[in-house]
Amino acid sequence: MWKRIQDEISRNFHSDVDPNEIIDIREHEDKEFLENSKEALENLEIIRMAKLKVFEFRKKIGIPTAMIATPVCGYIDYWLLMLQRGSDDGGAGVTFLVLGGLYWWVTQPRRQYRKAYKEEILPRLAKLFGDFTYSLTAQIDMIKMMPSKIVPHHDKYKSEDYFAGSYKGVDIEFSEINLQERRRSGKRTRYVTVFKGLGVLLHVKNKDFYGHTIIDRNKSKISEWFKQRTSSLERAEMVDPEFEAIFDAYTNDQVEARYLIDPVMIENLKGLYQEYDGEKMAAAFYKNRMLILIASKKNHFEPANIYTPATSPASILKMKHEIHQILSIIDKLSLYDPREVHRLHQQDGQADTDAA
Repeated sequence: MWKRIQDEISRNFHSDVDPNEIIDIREHEDKEFLENSKEALENLEIIRMAKLKVFEFRKKIGIPTAMIATPVCGYIDYWLLMLQRGSDDGGAGVTFLVLGGLYWWVTQPRRQYRKAYKEEILPRLAKLFGDFTYSLTAQIDMIKMMPSKIVPHHDKYKSEDYFAGSYKGVDIEFSEINLQERRRSGKRTRYVTVFKGLGVLLHVKNKDFYGHTIIDRNKSKISEWFKQRTSSLERAEMVDPEFEAIFDAYTNDQVEARYLIDPVMIENLKGLYQEYDGEKMAAAFYKNRMLILIASKKNHFEPANIYTPATSPASILKMKHEIHQILSIIDKLSLYDPREVHRLHQQDGQADTDAA
């Protein structure tokens, strides 16, 4: 029955193409895409070579300087501590200050290279995807994400590497997200990271989901916040045993959940998860949005090591493949018509009743 519903919706679907929307990069071979990226990457390579030269020069000075300064500063710190014995205000930190300052000076070219990549190169690369924009400091609005019921409780929200665009009438936002929760122990207060990774928010215009559906990738490690958030939902009745072995799914609309969480959608989510080197994943369909959270300890959208040629294709192709998976998810959502799914489901249900 579900196959027939999907086929009929696909036949009835017509797409209004926005000339300003992002380019479907899946039509471009990796070789062609790299050719289009060549100018931006060659500009970055010029910057890399200049910063590498300065970095190597400073290392030649910094390493022997540190070897000489360490025992001298340690000796000074020792006598400072001896002179201040018995004083509550005593302290010494000459070694820390000198070596810390030396390390900052030596490694400054690497930070400058990273800054140049973020400010000058990533915006150009974003334009290769069409109407994508890039911002180092912009954020996905937390007000849009909280109703998803998959965002853990947090007190601090940090974000970097924000991309935004539009494809087939769906607004796309994704960025790296860091959520921290305040923990108190006596008089001490510390902040613990409760989520670090990629957030992808898709806004499906002129189309609302009937219900609220959540899937979780690491069913053996569902956190307390996830259990509490899903208390008003019931387990989705899925027909694929392989899916249920990997994912937990909760919904308040069984009909809609079966259509949304089909093998095509799961494969696209798994592909995005793998491209991003994810550790955990959760996704939610709610209102007219879909939110995907993929936890990862790695920092993505970063330049390669300063010793690696900027023209190396690995990082740019990884970004291309990640966007490939996002566009495939949007293709699936674009075919979805909530009213049509329920109508066809009721129609088939009535036919089964009449046959009985």
